[in-house]
Formats: sequence, structure tokens, C-alpha cells
Amino acid sequence: MRFLFFGYKIFIRKDGDEMTDFVIPKVIKKLGVIYLNNPRKLNALNFEMIKEIREILEKWEDDGNIRAVLFDSLTDKAFCSGGDLKDLYKNYIKNDFCQRKNEFFATEFELDKYIASYKKPIISHWKGIVMGGGIGLSINSDYIISEESVNWAMPETGLGFVPDVGVCNYISSLPKALGHFVGLIGRSLEASDLVKYNFSHVYIDSKDYEKLIEKLIDLSEIYEGEELIEKLKIEGEKYNLPVKETFVDKNYDKIEKYFNKDSLEEIYKSLEENLEDEFAREIYDDLKARSQFMLQVQFKKYFLCKNLTYHETVDLDLKVLNYALEIGEMEKGIKSKVIDKDYQPKWREMSLEDVEIEEVKKLLEVEK
Repeated sequence: MRFLFFGYKIFIRKDGDEMTDFVIPKVIKKLGVIYLNNPRKLNALNFEMIKEIREILEKWEDDGNIRAVLFDSLTDKAFCSGGDLKDLYKNYIKNDFCQRKNEFFATEFELDKYIASYKKPIISHWKGIVMGGGIGLSINSDYIISEESVNWAMPETGLGFVPDVGVCNYISSLPKALGHFVGLIGRSLEASDLVKYNFSHVYIDSKDYEKLIEKLIDLSEIYEGEELIEKLKIEGEKYNLPVKETFVDKNYDKIEKYFNKDSLEEIYKSLEENLEDEFAREIYDDLKARSQFMLQVQFKKYFLCKNLTYHETVDLDLKVLNYALEIGEMEKGIKSKVIDKDYQPKWREMSLEDVEIEEVKKLLEVEK
């Protein structure tokens, strides 16, 4: 645990051996920094953290002494691993006294929409694990800094729902085959991928991060708004690393071959016809282990979100998530993958052929 950051002391309160400050706000000159500090859970977000982040942002938005906000982490292992699924399962899904099973998500999604419309520049530091709700928290930042350690993924179809927090708005900007690969399988993207596909603005060596943020602190004393971000982009280019060949690059032809299809059924068929290919076999087995209903939802959602705004995508995500709670698919996924860890969820439909396509279409109806 660091107690000194960019030369500024950070005081952390303890209660026994438990860290109680999971969100630490710090004002450094004219830069407001929000440090995520729940290392034991890789900065997984709980309800209190979401509320606290919202309160800090609202306070700073009207503070004339603060010109920009930085989201950062006090552990090198993760920026944020997403929502705290154990907490969600215990306090919401399986809590008979909880009247609003979706309260966590509704509050989280409103925070993400608020951030997307924030009046001041937001900068985010992606390192280590960056997943789910952590992506939703930061993907609308005006400037995203990625380090070589980034492990970026939206693995929700294996948990009984779909990529949410508005991220499908970004996944839908990817080429069709890659968009399906990322959205359906939830495989990780690397820092080079994130820069190449415009999910991140700069890819740097971790040793250069402090120098870049020190420059941000200096710039924020002179500039504000879009001008501040433009000046920061110029500084960032000084540290920008050349992109490296990634897993996606090495397997792009196969991703195109198997995922550039017009239906989920065609993807399955293409994989089944090539099971002698180790890549196809692994992906096929992975798909079969996921919620077949939610795979079908995500496949069609990729196309739908191309024509939705970010806010409309978030609203649709909440609708889908509510349905995943209602039919018990999310409960089954989290119980199997996170609670029991048997990794054998008993999905409502164990075969794609059993999924009612009209049910999927009705769920994805959007009022414009």
C-alpha cells in the first residue's frame, strides 16, 4: 500500500485489519483525484463506493478550484474488476428483505450516465484488471491512459447477463467479427488493442505514468476544459508506445472466419465444422458453457446498439439486466462462477435451439 503519491501524502483509515476507505478523494492543486482502494477485491465496486464516487463528483463539479478529475487505483493489480458480485449476490439477489433487487445496478448506471455528461474533463488510468463496472465507470473519460498490464474484458455472458454499463455502445463500433468475439466470449483486450480500436487514448510504460500525471497537474493550473485535454494529448504522445502484436492480431483471420456471421447459429455451425482447429474447439466449448439466451441477446444487441446513443444503451442494459434477474439467469451464473465455484451453471436453456427468438426480440424492443 502506498502512502505517498506524486509527493502528496494519502492518509488511510483502518479498522482492525480491514481497510475502510475504499474510495479516497484527494485534491492536488487544481486536479481532483479519486483513488479506488479495495485491493483485496481488486477494487470491485459495492453500493457504498458508487454512492461515494457520485457525491465526490457532484461536489467537485461546482468547485471552481478544480479543473479536472482523475480516476486512479492504489493497487497495481487492477483499476477496477467490476461490481462486487459476492456483495451483490448476498445483499440483493438472495436478500429476501431487499425490495429493489436492481438497486445496485440502477444506481451504478445512473452514475455512468452522469459521468458521460460531466462538465469537467475526466482522465482515467487503466492498469491491471479492467472489467465490467470498472469499464463503465471510466470509458467515457476525456482521456484514458493504458499501461502494458491492462487486462480489459466484459465477461458477462458467462455470468447470466450481457455486457452492460453502456459498453455495447463501444463494442458495436468494432468490426462485426471482433465485436461478436469480444461481446459474446468476453476475451481480454490488451493495451495495444485498446489504442488501435479507440477505446483508449494512449499506451504508455508504467514507469512514465507519474511523469505524465505531474504534467497534468501543472497543465491544470493553466488550462481547463477541452484545451486542457488537448494539451495533455500532446504530452501523452511523448510517452506513447508503439502498438505490439496481440492475441487478437495473431488470431484475427480466425476471428473473421468464425465470427463474421449474420446469426449466432451460423457462428456455432462454423465452429462445429472446424473442431479440429484448437482455436475453434476452445471457443466452441466456451460458448456452450455460457447462457444461451444471453448469447442470443448479445448477438442481436451488437447491431441494435449501433443506432442507440450511449444513454439509450445504458437504459436498455438496465432493462436486460432486470430480465436476467427476473428469470434467474444472473443468480445461476453468479452462484456457479463466484459463490460455489463449480463452474457448471444450470442455465434456463442449455442449448441454443431451445431459445425462443421472439422472447429475445421483445426484450430488445426500444422506445425511441
